[in-house]
Amino acid sequence: MTGGNLYVRVNGNLSGPLPPLLMVHGGPGGALWHFFPALPLASERAIILYDQLDSGRSDAPGDRANWTVDRFGSEIEAIRQALDVSNFHLLGHSWGGIVGMRYAARNPRGLRSLILQGTPLSARRLDASVRSLYAAMPDGLGAVIEAHERAGTLDDPAYGNAIRAFMRTHLNRTSTRAVARPYMAEVPEDRGDALSMAMIGDRLTPMGGALKGFGDEPLLNRVRVPTMLLCGEFDIMTPAATRAMLPRLKRGSFAELAGAGHMAQPEAWRDAISRFVTAHDG
Repeated sequence: MTGGNLYVRVNGNLSGPLPPLLMVHGGPGGALWHFFPALPLASERAIILYDQLDSGRSDAPGDRANWTVDRFGSEIEAIRQALDVSNFHLLGHSWGGIVGMRYAARNPRGLRSLILQGTPLSARRLDASVRSLYAAMPDGLGAVIEAHERAGTLDDPAYGNAIRAFMRTHLNRTSTRAVARPYMAEVPEDRGDALSMAMIGDRLTPMGGALKGFGDEPLLNRVRVPTMLLCGEFDIMTPAATRAMLPRLKRGSFAELAGAGHMAQPEAWRDAISRFVTAHDG
């Protein structure tokens, strides 16, 4: 496809009776290993995972002309056509939800349902969500983060300690090293870093780079398929911020995963996904 070749992994039987679930990873610059906890679902239906261009094991030409939301959205259709998939469900996590939303807003034939997990569809809403979490951090750690970001002193150890505390609470509440390191062992350590910096900048919020001032929430009005807004109890896209987008959807629902951060706890996450897509297979 345009830009280079993608690494795609199909788990389960594409010829089975149920529509497959195609999953779009976060980042920008993440990789498909984030979705490995979903693989038990492959006993029910095919699970399609892939690394986006300049991420994971896909080609990494480093051409900034490729780094647009719409071009990343075109990867979904390219994979669908290459695998000859006529009907499918789509899940996008975080940045992957931004990509999936652009695709779903075109109402492609055969799309059965959409799940947007921890997805910020506007820079403004993400900023408000994260700053509400900073304000609630103990020992003034949120104020430490904001002060160093204003000063541009991101290499200060106090900033590093505070942002790591934030990430442990709100991003990934369980270790992923056992999964991530083996999968990424064959790619450069900085794979995805240039893409991430170009798209969102060097901090969680406000969005910088190409997504500065980003706002796709109006596109929710265009989506015709059943859509679930999914988030963790401690997500960087808080339940309140996520639920606030629900009125824009014609066929929307909301689900919160207790005890989870931005990266969801596997069992409850799988159950929520399975229930939703099964309800919309027909």
